[in-house]
Amino acid sequence: MTDDITRLVRFTAKGLDEVLQAKNQGLKGEITHIGAGTGRYNPDGSEVALRDERQRVAIVDYEDLGNHQLRMAALFDGDGEYEIGEFGFYLASGTLLAVYSVAGKLLTYKAAAARVLQKFTLDVSPLPGDSVVIVVGTESLNVLIANELAVIATANIDNMARHLGLLFRVGELGRA
Repeated sequence: MTDDITRLVRFTAKGLDEVLQAKNQGLKGEITHIGAGTGRYNPDGSEVALRDERQRVAIVDYEDLGNHQLRMAALFDGDGEYEIGEFGFYLASGTLLAVYSVAGKLLTYKAAAARVLQKFTLDVSPLPGDSVVIVVGTESLNVLIANELAVIATANIDNMARHLGLLFRVGELGRA
């Protein structure tokens, strides 16, 4: 999906206006959240909201790839269950900056018991130079990975302890 979004994202007129106003004041537009909804359409830039937003989450990871390419990630979790046909990129003010959707196309699915980690590469070359910044929320992706690595490490330590216990027991049987 990363290649598709680079070509198919549409910046909104309201979002562009807000970024231009910030730039004229010596500020940057802060992209802070990504929303997911069920709408499936071709955005035209006049959108002020997703058609059927189901969840909006803070950005959990960010990387500047250079050449006006910004990679970011969002983690959609909770017990909600829905088809995802649209994503929206929001400024700190709550203004919808950009929309990604394709008429009739299912982008992904959020099951009730699942967490969907979605990565995006956003081409910001249509925006004024150096006019936006990505703000990562409080729950960063590194923290999520660290927790999952801790669970794996604990399982590996328990497994090693069982193997050592078995090895010592076999050694005792060999001496008897």
